[in-house]
Amino acid sequence: MIIGPLAPGVGYPKVVHGSSFVMAVELGRDGPSGRQILTYSQSANPNSPWYADQTRLYSGKGWDTVKYTEAQIKADPNLRTYRVGEGRRL
Repeated sequence: MIIGPLAPGVGYPKVVHGSSFVMAVELGRDGPSGRQILTYSQSANPNSPWYADQTRLYSGKGWDTVKYTEAQIKADPNLRTYRVGEGRRL
């Protein structure tokens, strides 16, 4: 649910309130599995590729897969790892 003014051709640039993060998890025999969605997207910058990505996914009733195991996390092509305090990317 998103509450705010709809800007035609843009979406909801000024969301007043709503369900911002939704997650469904199953605790199965082989460990947890789940789906998630960040309804507002990840960026408030309209020039960012993440400006409306999750909102479009949410509008299409889509979900992201939650990664739990070390193997699932390492297999993600978008994975970036940083060492805090060292200021360098691994």
